[in-house]
Amino acid sequence: MTTAFEVTYQGRAKSLTEWAKGKSIREIPGIGSHERINFRDLVNTTAGICLGTKFQDQAPEYPFFSVLITGANRAQAAQDALRAIAGQNRTKQATAVLDALELLDGERLDPYRSKYAKHILGVTKKKGHGQVVNRSELIQEVLGVEYLAPQSLRLEPEWAVVVLAALVYAGEVVLSIPGKKFDATGLAQLAGTGIDELAQFKHIERPKDWNLPALKALFELLGLTPGMAQLVTQGKDEPVQELQAKVSKYVEEIVRTQQALKDGLHFWGQRLFDDSVLSTHHSALERLKGFLESLQAFNSTGKLKNFRYDASEVTAHRDGLNSLAEIKSLEELVVDLGSTASYLSTAEAVLPTGHEWIDKMKTARDEVLAQIGDPAKRSAAAFRQQTQRKLGDLKKAYLLAYLSMHAKARLGVNEDKRKAQLMGDERLKDLQKLSTIDLMPRQHLSDFQNRLAGLKSCFALTEQELEASPVCPHCGFRPAAESRTEVKGLRDELGSVPSAQSSVLINAAAVLDQLDEQLDKMIAEWTSALISNLEDPTTKGNLSLLKPEPRKLVDGFIKKRTLLDDLDQDFIHALQEVLSGLTKVSVKIADLRDALLAGGSPATPAEMRKRFEEYLDGLTKGKEPGKVRIVLE
Repeated sequence: MTTAFEVTYQGRAKSLTEWAKGKSIREIPGIGSHERINFRDLVNTTAGICLGTKFQDQAPEYPFFSVLITGANRAQAAQDALRAIAGQNRTKQATAVLDALELLDGERLDPYRSKYAKHILGVTKKKGHGQVVNRSELIQEVLGVEYLAPQSLRLEPEWAVVVLAALVYAGEVVLSIPGKKFDATGLAQLAGTGIDELAQFKHIERPKDWNLPALKALFELLGLTPGMAQLVTQGKDEPVQELQAKVSKYVEEIVRTQQALKDGLHFWGQRLFDDSVLSTHHSALERLKGFLESLQAFNSTGKLKNFRYDASEVTAHRDGLNSLAEIKSLEELVVDLGSTASYLSTAEAVLPTGHEWIDKMKTARDEVLAQIGDPAKRSAAAFRQQTQRKLGDLKKAYLLAYLSMHAKARLGVNEDKRKAQLMGDERLKDLQKLSTIDLMPRQHLSDFQNRLAGLKSCFALTEQELEASPVCPHCGFRPAAESRTEVKGLRDELGSVPSAQSSVLINAAAVLDQLDEQLDKMIAEWTSALISNLEDPTTKGNLSLLKPEPRKLVDGFIKKRTLLDDLDQDFIHALQEVLSGLTKVSVKIADLRDALLAGGSPATPAEMRKRFEEYLDGLTKGKEPGKVRIVLE
């Protein structure tokens, strides 16, 4: 194909191959080695070779594009470049255009290196202050075709618009079209305007002078060096980046702080801000947030040249930063002290009402809350350390009190062994066997067993564990739940007897001793009751009904007046048989009390005796009095 066609230029006819001799047909149109060149590209390449010298003479400084640009796709390529300048998607074609127009420094947009941008800036600098550069001063017509600097650059209006957009980005010019102006803050709108409309721009003008006082106030407000504002006026990007980083940081903090205020800032069960203070802080933060969000648009030196606030408007937002700092400081204080305060609140619920530690804790809490509620006091240098020490002392006092109560209310290693021995004690086993006899007060035995089983053992608690949690992790000991309330009468000088309540915690070891003694007492009482009833004339006749062997066991018991060493079933059965004629009537303490108080209190001895007799008559009605046995349970 390269030899089948001839191309004639300036009277010379050559084949395509001959015209391209010494040049790369693929390199000129940018076609890769793996791609197949088509006939159109071949003709275009040959035309470029033929006309290259002429074009070089006409436009020696015309840009070189790394992608194919034609009259058909020039507008679309320019529009792509505008979007890239506005910070939108940078396509391969857009990059090629920006690179060809010398607007890139690596990946960074930098119009100051571009000869095309320098040409435009040169024209604008010749104008006096406040004067504009009209379109006709930049774009001239040659043989009906418009160009920027037709004698050297020979840029089409579309490329001129791309260069102008880069200068707008840098804050060097403001581009004006009918009904609209584009400065560095309006790049998105500029990129969204059609290239044909932009190419017919009215004029360009220099932006306003740098608002240096306001910029210095801005950098200082955000905790940056005011001198950075001077660097911005010199086109330095680093101060702008630091400024935007600060803005983003503050906006995030404000959003988080506003949510914290919405949820409520509490410490030790109390709100730290009343509604009026909360409203003041919220308003200041909202104003500051709106201001900072407006700063996010000024993300380049060019945009900061159009900074629209004055210094007083900037410094007015210091109240918002003060509110933010105050709330942040308070949050940090709550974090530092909150865990200990929360521990102490739980500890308060753990201890029994009236414990002296609770009074001390409440006094300290009132003092701390009053100080935290006072901005002057809570901001004092020593406040946090002093408060931490105060709360720490309260916690230590609680540890000592709790450990002491825990040791009292729980069985230790040795006591736990004694409890196990007592639960397997022979005396208890004897009582359990005797409880099968109807006449025996089973409830007494049941109460004893419940008390014994209710004694809890715990000897694993350490001080370190209690520091982590105010309740024993092994047994869950809560003194408030395990204490019983006692009412004591206190006679005053007038003779009246007001009541005073106090919480009493059981002494587990002492109770264990009592239960050990109670076993002996129950054995003695039950033995006495059995002998008394066996010797009663009502039951004595039943002894003769027993078989010789059981009779011998019972007679031996009556004679010895102590329980046998081995209470076998024969002996228990014999007792049941002898005592079967007796009728057990159980009397509960609560029922007896209700009966005695039925007519009111106080009562005369005669009235009380009558009530008691009526109660007993009711219990024994229909039963043979001689065979009735009252068992108090």
